Amino acid sequence: MQCDFTQKKSLTSPLAAPIFSAALSALTLQQVDPLTATLHYCRDILSFGFDKPSISDFTGPNGEPFTTSPEVRAAVKRLIGSQGSVLVQRVLTGMMFSFPGDCFPDASGVLLSLFELMPREAATWVEATIQMLPPGTLKSGESDRLMKNLTEKVQSGEIRKTRALLQDFTNSYRRRNVAPREGLGRLEAARFRFNG
Repeated sequence: MQCDFTQKKSLTSPLAAPIFSAALSALTLQQVDPLTATLHYCRDILSFGFDKPSISDFTGPNGEPFTTSPEVRAAVKRLIGSQGSVLVQRVLTGMMFSFPGDCFPDASGVLLSLFELMPREAATWVEATIQMLPPGTLKSGESDRLMKNLTEKVQSGEIRKTRALLQDFTNSYRRRNVAPREGLGRLEAARFRFNG
């Protein structure tokens, strides 16, 4: 019962949006521990947009598996609807430019959860983020291929495959554009600017 009360109070609170916004700001850090904690927080928030959240191993007061109330699911969808674009920008650009390798599984997990929760919106946010990349850093037709493949996976219900597509894209981009110049795959904050 306590789990239900806590997530309901926090996710339907007027503070949910500013807290989530603060988490999005933390995604610009380059240290493993704070990034991992923030990515876990984002995944947890996203999981409450589904019937069975990440805490679904717990049982409710009636002994049945815990489920998320419709009110909380709607609150999560509103929150992600308003800040999903920034979340995708921070996660994708982090994977391409600055996230340490240890953060990739959690980062791609956030993107997968977004595609599972709001597939069409997530595809739109990914496309908008890719269009913000510096000119000349993508191969001809690369973004079109990625978006075509993402759209196909969404339309065919193969949402889980979007994770591999995005991981492959970000790894390829990072190898071509970041690692050769920086040696260790790090990027100066001033080199690329994303408004968002």
